Amino acid sequence: MYAVAKVDTEKCTGCKLCILTCPDPNVFTFYKEVKKVAVNENRCKGCGLCAAACPKEALAVVSV
Repeated sequence: MYAVAKVDTEKCTGCKLCILTCPDPNVFTFYKEVKKVAVNENRCKGCGLCAAACPKEALAVVSV
């Protein structure tokens, strides 16, 4: 088992703090059309820095 970040798209406002906080620049993709982020689960290490930085609590680190 390992952990990855998951995005609650209902809560995400597209502030991009998760992208700025993540140590791997290839984990998040920002979709400007909908102002939301998506997580590349194959790259995410589950460190939780993004979840801690999110002001809307739109990210959670979960075991998969």
